[in-house]
Amino acid sequence: MLSRNKIKFIRSLKDKKYRQLHNMFVVEGEKIVKETILFYPSRIHQLYVTERWYKNCLVTVNKEGLPEIIILKPEEIKKISSLKNAPECLAIIKIIINQIDINEISGKLLLVLDKVQDPGNLGNIIRIADWFGIHDVICSDDSADCYNPKVLQSTMGAIMRVRIYYTKLNPLLQKLTHLPEFGIYGTFADADSVYDAELQQKGAVIIGNESKGIRKELYPHIAHKITVPSYHSKNDTIDSLNVAAATAIICSEFRRRMI
Repeated sequence: MLSRNKIKFIRSLKDKKYRQLHNMFVVEGEKIVKETILFYPSRIHQLYVTERWYKNCLVTVNKEGLPEIIILKPEEIKKISSLKNAPECLAIIKIIINQIDINEISGKLLLVLDKVQDPGNLGNIIRIADWFGIHDVICSDDSADCYNPKVLQSTMGAIMRVRIYYTKLNPLLQKLTHLPEFGIYGTFADADSVYDAELQQKGAVIIGNESKGIRKELYPHIAHKITVPSYHSKNDTIDSLNVAAATAIICSEFRRRMI
């Protein structure tokens, strides 16, 4: 049986302040939990599963390095789940605070998110980054929290494979502008089509806020302005793409140039 204090602790991790206090977050559902068990067992602090899931899904897993596996009844997992339909597995994961190493990221393609605040958008962008082999996503310190339950569900497990950093963007971009053969791109509504622009294979693509775009103080660092062109007729009223959809198209074009 779960104690009241344990239930209270796990449920508290829904809130950012408690995630930061305990340096832990919760993942739920078979895909992300099983992937964490297989590839990142040392990050698991506690693991809660139903007896059925334990017998069916963990029977072939090497349990070396895992903490104690706590078997609960479905109704007990429901008490600690944040999902409408409670899953059969839930894990508490230790947060790793990534530190930016300019030398390490200087030879890569990066995504830089400027105040992306919708959890669903952030989660989808992390998933998109993973799909296109972009292993580093740098967020402004006022972007959504990547350990928010809605973000985690949207990433579909990519949160464990993509390094997420939080920092003030202005000082970082000042450093990146001095890197040789490193392009800094900004996404704007009125700019050169990404299909016509010259794209470097190492650089940073800045994605702006859902409604306000990239903040003006970052403009001086941007060498190339790009956009996803619209093909709608002049009579149509649509004025922008969803930020995650635009990010996917831009990442696809950068990677296509590598073929």
